[in-house]
Amino acid sequence: MKFHPTTALPVLAALGMLLGAGAATLWAPGCPVREMTGLKCPGCGSGRAMAALLQGDVMAMMYWNALLVPLAMFLMAAGFCQPWRWHGWLALGAVVTLFGMVRNLPFYLLY
Repeated sequence: MKFHPTTALPVLAALGMLLGAGAATLWAPGCPVREMTGLKCPGCGSGRAMAALLQGDVMAMMYWNALLVPLAMFLMAAGFCQPWRWHGWLALGAVVTLFGMVRNLPFYLLY
């Protein structure tokens, strides 16, 4: 099987997301989107979610950011499959956008 450069993009995105969230647990500047707009972005709480996961508290991780680990696992798995086409990236963007919209609804009980 021939290696295609775009195959590594989802894996690198997942690793960057997890490492960035892990680094935010040490130095958490806060979310600039939330500070400017008052709305929670899809990444809000990722640092605290990663800290909770590193302590083994899966329920707290899901409270802080329910999308962090499932999205990272999906990106890692997708990176080892065939190269992504534009519709895969579009679907991923739609899921992240939908999560960002749902978590700002008044009845959303998690962070």
